[in-house]
Amino acid sequence: ANDLTLALEYDNFDIMGADLWDIMIFANYQFTNWFGLTFRYAHEDLENGAANLDSDRFTLALLFAVTENFGLNVEYSHTNIDTNTLLGDGDMDEFYVEGLLTF
Repeated sequence: ANDLTLALEYDNFDIMGADLWDIMIFANYQFTNWFGLTFRYAHEDLENGAANLDSDRFTLALLFAVTENFGLNVEYSHTNIDTNTLLGDGDMDEFYVEGLLTF
C-alpha cells in the first residue's frame, strides 16, 4: 500500500512517409492493499502529406482487489481528436469495467 508508480513514454516513427510521434504520462497510486487509482494522459501527432491528426486522451481508472487473484478495473477515458481529414474533429468517451485474473 501507499506505493506510487510513475511512467513516461515517447515514440517517434517514420512509416512509409508518415511522421508519427506520441507521448504518454502515467501515474498510479496504491492507497491500500485493495484500492488503487491511475491517471494516464496520451497525445498522438500524425502527419501524412496533406493529412494531419492530433489526439489527446485522458484516462482515470479505479482498481479494486476483490481477492488475492482477482481484481476489477473501472475506467473512464475521454479523447479529443483534431484532424483536417474528411472525418473531422470530435470527442469520444469510453467506459470500461474489466476483470483481472492473476496466477
